[in-house]
Amino acid sequence: MRYRIPVISALVLGVGAIIAAEFSIPTLFGADGYLHIRMAEFLRLYGMRYDFHWARFSSFTHHFADKDFLYHVLLIPFTFLPNIFLGAKISAALCASALFIVFWLMLRRYCQLKPLVVASLVMFFCSAVFLDAILEARNMTLVIILTMLFVHWLIRKRYRLLFFVTLVYTLSHVSGPYLLLFAFLAEGVRFLNDRDFSWRTIAAVTLGLVLGFLVHPNFPNNLLVFYLNGILVPIFALKWGLELGAEFFPLSTREFVLGYPFIFLAMLALIVIGLGQKKKTSTAIQIWAVIAGYFFVFSFFSRRYLIHAYPLVLIVAAGYISEWWQSQARASFSSLGKWVRCGLAAIAIVVLAGALFSAYRDFRERTAGETIYNQHFEGVGRWMAANVPAGEVVFHTNWSDSQYLIGLNPKNDYFVTLDPIYMYWQDPVKYKIYRNLAFGGASDPYAVLKDEFGVTYGYAGKNYFSGLINQIRRDLRFEILGEDGLGVVFKLK
Repeated sequence: MRYRIPVISALVLGVGAIIAAEFSIPTLFGADGYLHIRMAEFLRLYGMRYDFHWARFSSFTHHFADKDFLYHVLLIPFTFLPNIFLGAKISAALCASALFIVFWLMLRRYCQLKPLVVASLVMFFCSAVFLDAILEARNMTLVIILTMLFVHWLIRKRYRLLFFVTLVYTLSHVSGPYLLLFAFLAEGVRFLNDRDFSWRTIAAVTLGLVLGFLVHPNFPNNLLVFYLNGILVPIFALKWGLELGAEFFPLSTREFVLGYPFIFLAMLALIVIGLGQKKKTSTAIQIWAVIAGYFFVFSFFSRRYLIHAYPLVLIVAAGYISEWWQSQARASFSSLGKWVRCGLAAIAIVVLAGALFSAYRDFRERTAGETIYNQHFEGVGRWMAANVPAGEVVFHTNWSDSQYLIGLNPKNDYFVTLDPIYMYWQDPVKYKIYRNLAFGGASDPYAVLKDEFGVTYGYAGKNYFSGLINQIRRDLRFEILGEDGLGVVFKLK
């Protein structure tokens, strides 16, 4: 009872912090939110099987499947606002708040040590990388929510709910088949501990997965999207064979320790406690651990897995420490003197406060740069909307530029969006020509743009593509229409 006020306070302050953080910058977080809210509007205006012509040189032109279909359906109400990007910010704040609440519900169920529940709610905000990611208007936050519910119902063998969450997950994200792997991992743990393997669990997840693929409005194209995004992209990330986003590559040790301090500390605590642990931890915590471990192992190849792992690792650590405390540590702690106990509590509070302040400072630095970058693209997109004729295909040096540009200026088409694999699979030769051109490798960029791609307008960012920009400046056949510190908009005369 005495911890009810601290828990409620942590929940209220946490939701308030999420809302304040979301609206601390005037733009959206990240690039993808601009596209996702616009795709939700496309669903509302054109129906579930519309022609996605905005990525003109990608597989979307003939084999489009909305890999985030149900997420876009959930975004539709926010597209009725006069400013759909305000709708995207509101949706992101609500989704991140929902994640925080579900995280608390899992802690409440698997951690009986109330002070640790409060501390874990604070730890949720002690990673600026994680906070920045869940504030984006993209599907990742919903996926983490569904994953936590899925693990909880795996543990409790709630077959109907497992079927339902698998169906929803599969219609919401391309990674739905991974839930079947999680089900086998969980049942493997249960079999090793209790000689109990529930085939009904496997059947419920399989049925939800199959039905999710079959009822998807873009079936069978969604099978192709899973192959491209769910299989080929991780392979390319391992081999570094395709120009992927930064989230597909690992963090350095320093970035990991500073960006996710409580993953590092949780692992250290689990190792230390495990060496002296006399009683085996429960099957439930082991299932949480093996699925969190899956994300952690793959984070050595792709940093995006740490975002999925973070709340799961905190739940594992809280549950494990709670069981250890109940079984053998409570009496030892109680035998310590009052001042020693107060000193240890004070140290814990100082560590939490220090980590929270460090995360806040890191978050402010991240958002300052992100605001400048996104305001630049908002200016570019709105300028194009006002000045580029409708229906024109616009060249863009970075494949991810189109997330901004489609969202901000849907009256024009672009080359590829969401992932380069969609253009690479459609035409590997054309994709290589495109990347060579973007990095300034073409001997005559004017001829390539005009004859190979048939474009008149283009955008080039200054971050990686100064080679092409220098070619444009020297060639009188180009006209620079607009320029700032981050990029140029140009036209072929």
